[in-house]
Amino acid sequence: MSYEPTIGVYFSANDVVYDWAIAFLNSYRTFNPDLRLILIPFNDQCDRLLKLSDTYQFEIYTDSSFSRLEAIGKAFELGHTPTGPYWFRRYASFWGTLDYFMYLDVRQVVLANLLPFIEAVRNLEFDFLHYDCAVDQVYERGAFRQELLKQGRGRGFLSGIWASYKGLFSLEEFEQLAQEALKIRDQLNPRNTDQAFINYCCDMKSVRYGHFAEVIGGICQNGWARQPGKIYWENEKYYLWDYGGLDHKKQIFLLHWAGYKLNALMPHKQLFYKSFLMNKQIFSWLFIYLNFALDYLKHIPVQSLRRQRFFNTRYHKIAKIVSQNFIIQ
Repeated sequence: MSYEPTIGVYFSANDVVYDWAIAFLNSYRTFNPDLRLILIPFNDQCDRLLKLSDTYQFEIYTDSSFSRLEAIGKAFELGHTPTGPYWFRRYASFWGTLDYFMYLDVRQVVLANLLPFIEAVRNLEFDFLHYDCAVDQVYERGAFRQELLKQGRGRGFLSGIWASYKGLFSLEEFEQLAQEALKIRDQLNPRNTDQAFINYCCDMKSVRYGHFAEVIGGICQNGWARQPGKIYWENEKYYLWDYGGLDHKKQIFLLHWAGYKLNALMPHKQLFYKSFLMNKQIFSWLFIYLNFALDYLKHIPVQSLRRQRFFNTRYHKIAKIVSQNFIIQ
């Protein structure tokens, strides 16, 4: 199948998330063998990852605007996520080589042909389409959020899965919006800097945005791995079995593990390993699953403690004190 060369997908990664990237790339090329794919390097630590470009047929996009985008990120950073400014590089996609595109983080596996989700922006005349929403991960409780919600804005969408088109924002426009957003920094999530930023930009510009599931229909409302139900394969597509749930028997086009570390306790791990181990020899499978079992035994006691209110509360109190001391220094 041939695709328009100006339609495709951007993704961001580095060598730190190499294993995640392998699973992502395998799954992407399984369902999108010819759709253009472009890497936005997360930072300079990408030597291993760049060697995969021929195998998975992805291009590398670098731009002089990266440093200015990182400067915006640094201005929003409160000391919680030292690597946070690098996430802002993804927004160079608005003046990149693709006219219509989707942006994806690599801590996910692709489970469907993505072209219809990109073309929906153009064909349905939207400016921006997003997926999962969690307003508390974007805006703090308060008057600013309440006013946005009264105006039908403030959806609080995830910044790791979205589709848009070239030219919706310019670098200069981002810098101007950043100056305005910094005036209400206390009304934005303290940790998710790039997520709060792009939501603020879309809300202040009154971008015509919508949710993939609501606009297209027939797909799950969320792609987060922790959602209830079981994922199954039928008629060349993945669906969610959640009897009695709103997404029962709806298609799931990707699955993401935002907020999760790569270990044996993450939900739906079998889908990750299916993509990660693709094309590997049987010895690799045995080795990985042995490590998988050992990893499970190592983490299960810690996970058990984390779920107990007594230990969890004290852990977060200590973490808060450490974080405050870090910011003061």
